[in-house]
Amino acid sequence: MKGIIIYRSKYGATSQYAAWLSAALNIPAVAQQQLSRDQLASAGYVILGSPIYMGKLLMRKWLQRQEAALAGKQLFLYLVTATKPDKVEKLQGYIRLNVPPGIRSNCRCFFFPGKIIYRQLSLADKMKVKTGSLLARLMHKKLDVSEFNNVDEAHIQELVQDIARFTGASGGKFMIQAS
Repeated sequence: MKGIIIYRSKYGATSQYAAWLSAALNIPAVAQQQLSRDQLASAGYVILGSPIYMGKLLMRKWLQRQEAALAGKQLFLYLVTATKPDKVEKLQGYIRLNVPPGIRSNCRCFFFPGKIIYRQLSLADKMKVKTGSLLARLMHKKLDVSEFNNVDEAHIQELVQDIARFTGASGGKFMIQAS
């Protein structure tokens, strides 16, 4: 079965995960902006990758526009986020708020940790981080805005295994390369 990885990235974490998935699964990774209709139409399954900014998927509008084209396909969605894995309700909220209902039932979701390298942020994103931090303090909540980089190839393993089960690939077909 033919698969494709479609991703949208802003600071590189989502594209790095797409590159690792592409190498592990031996399928193409295409930036959402470069995707052709033929590529999407010919895919039997689709891996979608998007970062989350301020609670919204970067590819949210694209998903809404492509809902009909994606509806009949098996979808695997990985979201790159700073939200901690134990915040299950918040993570599930991202799906409810951002993934169109018509494709949610065909979509398996995975959450990968991202990164914040402050000096790489745009001025607008730096201001959002500072404003969020200030608002959190005013509401007596803690918002950790320290730099971090938790992007690691090991995080794709569960998704790779899920794809192998879906495609019926033997256990040895999809392997993560040691760094």
